[in-house]
Amino acid sequence: MERMNNFFIITNNKRDKDLSVTNKTREFLESNGCNVYAFEAGSMEDGHYTMDKDVPDNTDCVITIGGDGTLIAAARDTVDLGLPILGINQGTLGYLTDVEVDNIEEALKKLIEGDYTVEDRMMLCGKVLNVKGEVKAESRALNDIVLHNTRLSTSDYKLFVNSRFLSDFKADGMIVCTPTGSTAYSMSAGGPIIEPMARMMVITPVCPHKLNTRSVVISADDVVDVEVMDDTSSVTFDGYMPCSLLEGDTVNVRISSHVTRIIKIEQDSFLNVLSNKLRS
Repeated sequence: MERMNNFFIITNNKRDKDLSVTNKTREFLESNGCNVYAFEAGSMEDGHYTMDKDVPDNTDCVITIGGDGTLIAAARDTVDLGLPILGINQGTLGYLTDVEVDNIEEALKKLIEGDYTVEDRMMLCGKVLNVKGEVKAESRALNDIVLHNTRLSTSDYKLFVNSRFLSDFKADGMIVCTPTGSTAYSMSAGGPIIEPMARMMVITPVCPHKLNTRSVVISADDVVDVEVMDDTSSVTFDGYMPCSLLEGDTVNVRISSHVTRIIKIEQDSFLNVLSNKLRS
């Protein structure tokens, strides 16, 4: 891969509270002749840490310091730029953040020298449509698009795939996720774990009021519509940008034309990483 020289760092200061990891990263890169711009972020506003206009034009790579959530936010914020992202993990499980704090200098050296690979992860595009077909909200997601009940009860949903009715559900919510998101909320709700480079979507009901309900795995080229049958739900995109849903609203989900480019320094297989994470 190409050598890198210009870096944009996004730091979650709730994780790197004293900025020690950020400073260590910046100092190592600058001591090796690299140009670094550091952006310190606190609480997200409207699901964003930064915007693509904040990223210098000559940037080769975005480095995130925090957990998987920090990388996911950075992916949404910078996806139109097509820049690869390297995650330094200060979170917990760290499925997406490839570098642990103890290995920062070794990983950055490989990054500078071009000793890395890049994985293109599929994203979802979601739209909320009212009964007139008007768009109420729209966003992209790397992990998942989730409808969830807001009133401590169950909600009623109708599920369509490629405009054909599949089933109705009385449940706490509905999750539509990417392979990357299969290790997040969908997994907690009993959904399958999918190899992250696969091209497919997973539909998982949350606490369904049926004994025989299972997740449904479909092609990445399929189109999902979830029609809301009451006024008790809202929808989020990667956990942010909530939009309240009314009876008759439909959440339309399809593959995005954009991808998230994730840098991998370690060449460990996904199954080995998964095994280590599940034991931790």
